Amino acid sequence: MHFGKPVLIALLSLTILSGCAQSTATTTPKIVTRTKTSYVSKRTAADTAAWSSAKAVSRANAASAKQLSQQSSTLTQASSQSSALTASQSSAHSASVAASSSLATSTSSVLAASVSSSHEASKAASQQAATATSTQTTKATSTNRFSGDTDTAQPGRIVGNTHSKIYHVETDHNYRMAEKNVSYFSTEEAAQAAGYRKSLR
Repeated sequence: MHFGKPVLIALLSLTILSGCAQSTATTTPKIVTRTKTSYVSKRTAADTAAWSSAKAVSRANAASAKQLSQQSSTLTQASSQSSALTASQSSAHSASVAASSSLATSTSSVLAASVSSSHEASKAASQQAATATSTQTTKATSTNRFSGDTDTAQPGRIVGNTHSKIYHVETDHNYRMAEKNVSYFSTEEAAQAAGYRKSLR
């Protein structure tokens, strides 16, 4: 009996130890697994949130980059339009200056031609008048010879008689008068203003 009791106690002790060991072996992995699963689950949720936030930031950056690109394109287009407008204005100004210069040159040429033509016509008329006057003076001199040393019919001059206060033009009959009685005028108005009257012969 003394041997049986210790053996029984030893068997019970082994059974208890075996049961504890088995219980520990079966429960410990469950606790570790649960803890690990819980940790992985939390980390996956955090990664998902971070990924969503990063994705939102990426979209915002992409939208901002697109807006900046559009603004840059708009500015480039506006700059091109401004350059084209400036070039057009410069071309219009150059054309205006060229037209003004051409008009000035044309006007100057026309005026020069007109003045030259007028001068030539005046010169020709003066020559004709001088020729006619010379002819008339020659005729008058040959038909009217009175006493004196001065002709009354002189080309381009009006001859006045200070004694009679009568003036003679070059187209009148030619008379001879004394030099001391002669006064000269450039126009009939000047002679009349001096108190002379025109000869009727």
